[in-house]
Amino acid sequence: MKFNLGLLLLYAFLAILAPFYSHAKPLLNDDRPVPAQQLRYKRQFSLNFGATHEDGYGTDVNAEAIASLWRSQSGNTKLDGSASYTQHFGGLSGDGKARISGLLTFSHGY
Repeated sequence: MKFNLGLLLLYAFLAILAPFYSHAKPLLNDDRPVPAQQLRYKRQFSLNFGATHEDGYGTDVNAEAIASLWRSQSGNTKLDGSASYTQHFGGLSGDGKARISGLLTFSHGY
């Protein structure tokens, strides 16, 4: 199995940048007012990893990250993003090229 620099860069991007750009609602205690300095935000993003191995065929490796990047004050407009990585290793066809993709989804509700 080869070391893939693209996969390492994808993980670094997701682990470092995604939490800072994800939007979350503040966690409040017992419906009491909480000073703005004490509000905690729950980061909402999803990381999915997987691998499938079949004898004689090889191994398929995949990773995906999904995050809510921005939401307007009213909640009507939002920007979501995702990034994915897939690659095949081994088998008769040998190692495949890494496939890295990203998607930005902008939506506005009326």
